[in-house]
Amino acid sequence: MRGKPFDEPTVGRLRQAREVLSAEAEKSHHALYAKLREIVSGVLRLDAFFVALFRDAGHVLYAYQYDGAEYALPGVRPVNPEGPTGWVRAHNRSYAYRTDAGAILNRGIPWGDKERRSADALVVPMRRTHTGEVIGVVSAQTYTADSYGDAELAALEWLAEVVARILSAEDEDRELLAQLDDGHRPAAERLLGRTVSALVVERVAVVWQAAAQLASELESEGHRLGPRARDLVRECERLQMDSAEIEFAGYREAAARFDSLSRRERDVAELMGLSDSEIAAQLYVARSTVKTHVRSILRKYGAKNRSTVVEEVSTYLGYARERGGSSSG
Repeated sequence: MRGKPFDEPTVGRLRQAREVLSAEAEKSHHALYAKLREIVSGVLRLDAFFVALFRDAGHVLYAYQYDGAEYALPGVRPVNPEGPTGWVRAHNRSYAYRTDAGAILNRGIPWGDKERRSADALVVPMRRTHTGEVIGVVSAQTYTADSYGDAELAALEWLAEVVARILSAEDEDRELLAQLDDGHRPAAERLLGRTVSALVVERVAVVWQAAAQLASELESEGHRLGPRARDLVRECERLQMDSAEIEFAGYREAAARFDSLSRRERDVAELMGLSDSEIAAQLYVARSTVKTHVRSILRKYGAKNRSTVVEEVSTYLGYARERGGSSSG
Protein backbone atom coordinates (compact mmCIF):
# COMPACT_ATOMS: atom_id res chain seq x y z
CA MET A 1 0.00 0.00 0.00
CA ARG A 2 2.86 2.35 0.79
CA GLY A 3 3.53 4.81 -2.00
CA LYS A 4 1.09 3.25 -4.46
CA PRO A 5 -1.30 5.54 -6.35
CA PHE A 6 -5.00 5.23 -5.57
CA ASP A 7 -7.41 3.52 -7.94
CA GLU A 8 -10.02 5.55 -9.82
CA PRO A 9 -12.94 4.87 -7.39
CA THR A 10 -10.82 6.10 -4.49
CA VAL A 11 -9.81 9.22 -6.41
CA GLY A 12 -13.49 9.79 -7.13
CA ARG A 13 -14.36 9.62 -3.41
CA LEU A 14 -11.68 12.18 -2.63
CA ARG A 15 -12.96 14.53 -5.32
CA GLN A 16 -16.47 14.33 -3.85
CA ALA A 17 -15.26 14.85 -0.29
CA ARG A 18 -15.77 18.62 -0.20
CA GLU A 19 -19.43 18.44 -1.16
CA VAL A 20 -20.16 15.45 1.08
CA LEU A 21 -18.42 16.91 4.14
CA SER A 22 -20.04 20.32 3.68
CA ALA A 23 -23.47 18.66 3.65
CA GLU A 24 -22.68 16.78 6.89
CA ALA A 25 -21.38 19.96 8.57
CA GLU A 26 -24.83 21.51 8.16
CA LYS A 27 -26.17 18.79 10.47
CA SER A 28 -23.53 18.98 13.20
CA HIS A 29 -19.80 18.76 13.76
CA HIS A 30 -20.26 15.22 15.00
CA ALA A 31 -21.80 14.30 11.65
CA LEU A 32 -18.92 16.10 9.89
CA TYR A 33 -16.21 14.20 11.80
CA ALA A 34 -18.06 10.89 11.53
CA LYS A 35 -18.27 11.28 7.75
CA LEU A 36 -14.60 12.30 7.64
CA ARG A 37 -13.70 9.11 9.51
CA GLU A 38 -15.81 7.09 7.08
CA ILE A 39 -14.09 8.64 4.06
CA VAL A 40 -10.62 8.17 5.58
CA SER A 41 -11.35 4.50 6.33
CA GLY A 42 -12.29 4.03 2.69
CA VAL A 43 -8.98 5.46 1.54
CA LEU A 44 -6.48 4.38 4.22
CA ARG A 45 -6.04 1.36 6.45
CA LEU A 46 -7.57 2.75 9.64
CA ASP A 47 -7.67 1.38 13.19
CA ALA A 48 -7.68 4.62 15.21
CA PHE A 49 -8.72 8.15 14.35
CA PHE A 50 -9.10 11.53 16.05
CA VAL A 51 -9.87 15.17 15.36
CA ALA A 52 -8.45 17.76 17.75
CA LEU A 53 -8.95 21.55 17.86
CA PHE A 54 -6.63 24.05 19.57
CA ARG A 55 -8.51 26.20 22.06
CA ASP A 56 -5.48 28.39 22.76
CA ALA A 57 -1.70 28.06 22.86
CA GLY A 58 -1.81 25.73 25.85
CA HIS A 59 -4.96 23.65 25.45
CA VAL A 60 -6.51 21.35 22.86
CA LEU A 61 -10.02 19.94 22.54
CA TYR A 62 -10.00 16.28 21.50
CA ALA A 63 -13.41 16.51 19.87
CA TYR A 64 -13.76 13.14 18.16
CA GLN A 65 -11.78 9.98 18.95
CA TYR A 66 -12.20 6.35 17.96
CA ASP A 67 -9.97 3.31 18.36
CA GLY A 68 -11.68 0.59 16.38
CA ALA A 69 -15.21 0.55 17.80
CA GLU A 70 -14.08 2.13 21.08
CA TYR A 71 -15.29 5.72 21.48
CA ALA A 72 -13.33 8.13 23.69
CA LEU A 73 -15.05 11.00 25.49
CA PRO A 74 -14.33 14.47 24.10
CA GLY A 75 -12.46 16.82 26.40
CA VAL A 76 -9.96 19.65 26.75
CA ARG A 77 -6.39 18.74 27.72
CA PRO A 78 -3.16 20.71 28.04
CA VAL A 79 -1.10 20.63 24.84
CA ASN A 80 1.71 18.11 25.17
CA PRO A 81 4.62 19.75 23.30
CA GLU A 82 6.46 16.41 23.20
CA GLY A 83 3.61 14.54 21.46
CA PRO A 84 2.49 14.60 17.82
CA THR A 85 -0.40 17.06 18.28
CA GLY A 86 1.84 19.68 19.91
CA TRP A 87 4.61 18.95 17.40
CA VAL A 88 2.33 19.56 14.41
CA ARG A 89 1.11 22.84 15.88
CA ALA A 90 4.63 24.04 16.67
CA HIS A 91 6.07 23.12 13.25
CA ASN A 92 2.97 23.80 11.14
CA ARG A 93 3.50 20.65 9.11
CA SER A 94 2.42 17.03 9.04
CA TYR A 95 3.92 14.29 11.15
CA ALA A 96 4.44 10.77 9.75
CA TYR A 97 5.43 7.75 11.83
CA ARG A 98 8.06 6.76 9.29
CA THR A 99 10.10 9.95 9.81
CA ASP A 100 11.28 8.89 13.28
CA ALA A 101 9.99 5.31 13.71
CA GLY A 102 7.19 6.62 15.91
CA ALA A 103 9.37 8.35 18.52
CA ILE A 104 7.20 11.50 18.67
CA LEU A 105 3.99 9.49 18.47
CA ASN A 106 4.99 7.38 21.46
CA ARG A 107 5.65 10.50 23.52
CA GLY A 108 2.01 11.47 23.12
CA ILE A 109 -0.81 10.88 25.60
CA PRO A 110 -2.15 7.32 25.14
CA TRP A 111 -5.84 6.79 24.41
CA GLY A 112 -8.08 4.03 23.09
CA ASP A 113 -6.60 0.54 23.54
CA LYS A 114 -3.64 1.37 25.78
CA GLU A 115 -2.35 -2.19 25.61
CA ARG A 116 -1.40 -1.73 21.93
CA ARG A 117 0.79 0.81 20.15
CA SER A 118 0.14 2.09 16.66
CA ALA A 119 2.57 0.69 14.09
CA ASP A 120 1.96 3.52 11.62
CA ALA A 121 0.42 6.96 11.96
CA LEU A 122 -0.20 10.30 10.27
CA VAL A 123 -1.05 13.54 12.08
CA VAL A 124 -1.82 16.44 9.73
CA PRO A 125 -2.66 20.09 10.44
CA MET A 126 -5.94 21.88 9.80
CA ARG A 127 -5.11 25.50 8.90
CA ARG A 128 -7.32 28.59 8.98
CA THR A 129 -8.06 29.56 5.41
CA HIS A 130 -6.85 33.17 5.35
CA THR A 131 -4.09 33.18 7.96
CA GLY A 132 -2.55 29.70 7.74
CA GLU A 133 -2.88 29.36 11.53
CA VAL A 134 -3.02 25.74 12.70
CA ILE A 135 -6.47 25.41 14.27
CA GLY A 136 -6.39 21.66 14.80
CA VAL A 137 -5.16 18.28 13.61
CA VAL A 138 -6.53 15.10 12.08
CA SER A 139 -4.84 11.77 12.81
CA ALA A 140 -5.09 8.36 11.17
CA GLN A 141 -3.39 5.40 12.88
CA THR A 142 -3.13 1.67 12.33
CA TYR A 143 -1.67 -1.39 14.03
CA THR A 144 -0.23 -2.58 10.69
CA ALA A 145 3.30 -1.39 9.93
CA ASP A 146 4.27 0.39 6.70
CA SER A 147 0.69 1.23 5.76
CA TYR A 148 1.06 4.93 5.02
CA GLY A 149 3.13 6.38 2.19
CA ASP A 150 3.13 9.65 0.29
CA ALA A 151 -0.25 8.98 -1.34
CA GLU A 152 -1.95 8.33 2.01
CA LEU A 153 -0.35 11.42 3.53
CA ALA A 154 -1.48 13.59 0.61
CA ALA A 155 -5.02 12.22 0.86
CA LEU A 156 -5.31 12.93 4.59
CA GLU A 157 -3.83 16.41 4.14
CA TRP A 158 -6.40 17.12 1.41
CA LEU A 159 -9.29 15.98 3.61
CA ALA A 160 -7.99 18.00 6.58
CA GLU A 161 -7.85 21.07 4.36
CA VAL A 162 -11.48 20.55 3.34
CA VAL A 163 -12.58 20.33 6.99
CA ALA A 164 -10.44 23.35 7.92
CA ARG A 165 -12.13 25.42 5.19
CA ILE A 166 -15.55 24.45 6.57
CA LEU A 167 -14.56 25.37 10.13
CA SER A 168 -12.91 28.63 8.99
CA ALA A 169 -16.09 29.66 7.17
CA GLU A 170 -18.11 28.96 10.34
CA ASP A 171 -15.67 31.08 12.38
CA GLU A 172 -16.17 33.97 9.94
CA ASP A 173 -19.94 33.63 10.31
CA ARG A 174 -19.63 33.72 14.12
CA GLU A 175 -17.39 36.79 13.96
CA LEU A 176 -19.96 38.57 11.81
CA LEU A 177 -22.73 37.70 14.27
CA ALA A 178 -20.56 38.92 17.14
CA GLN A 179 -20.30 42.31 15.45
CA LEU A 180 -24.09 42.48 15.48
CA ASP A 181 -24.31 41.56 19.17
CA ASP A 182 -26.09 44.43 20.98
CA GLY A 183 -24.45 43.61 24.31
CA HIS A 184 -27.72 42.52 25.92
CA ARG A 185 -27.06 38.83 25.44
CA PRO A 186 -26.43 37.39 28.95
CA ALA A 187 -22.82 36.57 29.71
CA ALA A 188 -23.94 33.03 30.50
CA GLU A 189 -24.77 32.69 26.81
CA ARG A 190 -21.60 34.45 25.69
CA LEU A 191 -19.38 32.17 27.74
CA LEU A 192 -20.49 28.71 28.88
CA GLY A 193 -18.72 27.77 32.10
CA ARG A 194 -16.82 24.51 32.38
CA THR A 195 -19.13 23.18 35.06
CA VAL A 196 -22.15 23.19 32.73
CA SER A 197 -20.58 21.60 29.66
CA ALA A 198 -18.47 19.14 31.65
CA LEU A 199 -21.56 18.05 33.58
CA VAL A 200 -23.39 17.37 30.31
CA VAL A 201 -20.48 15.34 28.92
CA GLU A 202 -20.11 13.31 32.12
CA ARG A 203 -23.84 12.63 32.61
CA VAL A 204 -24.39 11.70 29.00
CA ALA A 205 -21.46 9.28 29.32
CA VAL A 206 -23.57 7.24 31.74
CA VAL A 207 -26.42 7.12 29.22
CA TRP A 208 -23.97 6.31 26.42
CA GLN A 209 -22.52 3.36 28.32
CA ALA A 210 -25.98 1.92 29.03
CA ALA A 211 -27.09 2.49 25.43
CA ALA A 212 -23.94 0.87 24.06
CA GLN A 213 -24.46 -2.22 26.23
CA LEU A 214 -28.11 -2.43 25.18
CA ALA A 215 -27.20 -2.04 21.50
CA SER A 216 -24.59 -4.81 21.73
CA GLU A 217 -27.03 -7.21 23.37
CA LEU A 218 -29.80 -6.48 20.87
CA GLU A 219 -27.42 -6.80 17.92
CA SER A 220 -26.01 -10.10 19.20
CA GLU A 221 -29.58 -11.43 19.35
CA GLY A 222 -30.38 -10.09 15.91
CA HIS A 223 -33.19 -8.01 17.41
CA ARG A 224 -34.92 -5.55 15.10
CA LEU A 225 -34.36 -2.73 17.62
CA GLY A 226 -30.57 -3.18 17.52
CA PRO A 227 -30.07 -0.45 14.87
CA ARG A 228 -32.33 1.93 16.82
CA ALA A 229 -30.29 1.38 19.96
CA ARG A 230 -27.10 2.02 17.98
CA ASP A 231 -28.62 5.30 16.76
CA LEU A 232 -29.10 6.27 20.41
CA VAL A 233 -25.42 5.57 21.07
CA ARG A 234 -24.42 7.87 18.20
CA GLU A 235 -26.81 10.56 19.46
CA CYS A 236 -25.13 10.44 22.86
CA GLU A 237 -21.74 10.87 21.19
CA ARG A 238 -23.04 13.82 19.19
CA LEU A 239 -24.42 15.52 22.31
CA GLN A 240 -21.17 15.04 24.19
CA MET A 241 -19.11 16.48 21.36
CA ASP A 242 -21.51 19.40 20.79
CA SER A 243 -21.33 20.27 24.49
CA ALA A 244 -17.54 20.19 24.49
CA GLU A 245 -17.40 22.35 21.35
CA ILE A 246 -19.82 24.93 22.82
CA GLU A 247 -17.45 25.35 25.75
CA PHE A 248 -14.51 25.45 23.33
CA ALA A 249 -16.08 28.15 21.13
CA GLY A 250 -17.26 30.22 24.10
CA TYR A 251 -13.82 30.22 25.65
CA ARG A 252 -12.12 31.25 22.40
CA GLU A 253 -14.57 34.11 21.86
CA ALA A 254 -14.08 35.32 25.44
CA ALA A 255 -10.30 35.03 25.11
CA ALA A 256 -10.34 37.03 21.86
CA ARG A 257 -12.37 39.82 23.48
CA PHE A 258 -10.09 39.97 26.53
CA ASP A 259 -6.93 39.84 24.38
CA SER A 260 -8.22 42.80 22.32
CA LEU A 261 -7.83 45.01 25.41
CA SER A 262 -4.66 46.93 26.15
CA ARG A 263 -2.74 46.03 29.31
CA ARG A 264 -4.26 48.95 31.25
CA GLU A 265 -7.74 48.18 29.91
CA ARG A 266 -7.38 44.63 31.24
CA ASP A 267 -6.53 46.02 34.68
CA VAL A 268 -9.67 48.16 34.55
CA ALA A 269 -11.83 45.35 33.17
CA GLU A 270 -10.92 43.11 36.12
CA LEU A 271 -12.12 45.85 38.49
CA MET A 272 -15.24 47.03 36.66
CA GLY A 273 -17.48 45.68 39.42
CA LEU A 274 -16.24 48.64 41.47
CA SER A 275 -17.09 52.30 40.97
CA ASP A 276 -14.88 54.47 38.76
CA SER A 277 -13.56 56.26 41.85
CA GLU A 278 -12.63 52.97 43.52
CA ILE A 279 -10.90 51.73 40.37
CA ALA A 280 -8.97 55.01 40.08
CA ALA A 281 -7.80 54.69 43.68
CA GLN A 282 -6.63 51.11 43.22
CA LEU A 283 -4.78 51.81 39.95
CA TYR A 284 -3.46 55.25 41.01
CA VAL A 285 -4.92 57.01 37.96
CA ALA A 286 -7.40 59.83 37.42
CA ARG A 287 -11.13 59.07 37.44
CA SER A 288 -11.38 60.56 33.94
CA THR A 289 -8.77 58.05 32.75
CA VAL A 290 -10.86 55.20 34.13
CA LYS A 291 -13.95 56.54 32.34
CA THR A 292 -12.02 56.59 29.05
CA HIS A 293 -10.89 53.00 29.53
CA VAL A 294 -14.39 51.85 30.47
CA ARG A 295 -15.86 53.38 27.31
CA SER A 296 -13.21 51.63 25.21
CA ILE A 297 -13.81 48.28 26.96
CA LEU A 298 -17.58 48.49 26.44
CA ARG A 299 -17.00 49.24 22.75
CA LYS A 300 -14.63 46.30 22.28
CA TYR A 301 -17.06 43.96 24.04
CA GLY A 302 -20.03 45.27 22.08
CA ALA A 303 -21.73 45.85 25.44
CA LYS A 304 -24.04 48.61 26.59
CA ASN A 305 -23.65 48.01 30.31
CA ARG A 306 -20.82 47.14 32.67
CA SER A 307 -22.52 44.07 34.17
CA THR A 308 -22.16 42.16 30.89
CA VAL A 309 -18.40 42.75 30.86
CA VAL A 310 -18.00 42.11 34.59
CA GLU A 311 -19.72 38.72 34.40
CA GLU A 312 -17.88 37.57 31.29
CA VAL A 313 -14.42 38.73 32.41
CA SER A 314 -14.88 37.17 35.85
CA THR A 315 -16.04 33.84 34.37
CA TYR A 316 -13.32 33.80 31.71
CA LEU A 317 -10.44 34.63 34.06
CA GLY A 318 -11.61 32.10 36.64
CA TYR A 319 -11.82 29.44 33.96
CA ALA A 320 -8.43 30.37 32.46
CA ARG A 321 -6.75 30.20 35.86
CA GLU A 322 -8.35 26.82 36.59
CA ARG A 323 -7.07 25.41 33.29
CA GLY A 324 -3.67 27.02 33.70
CA GLY A 325 -3.09 25.04 36.88
CA SER A 326 -3.32 21.67 35.21
CA SER A 327 -0.41 19.73 33.78
CA SER A 328 0.23 16.72 31.61
CA GLY A 329 3.09 14.53 30.52
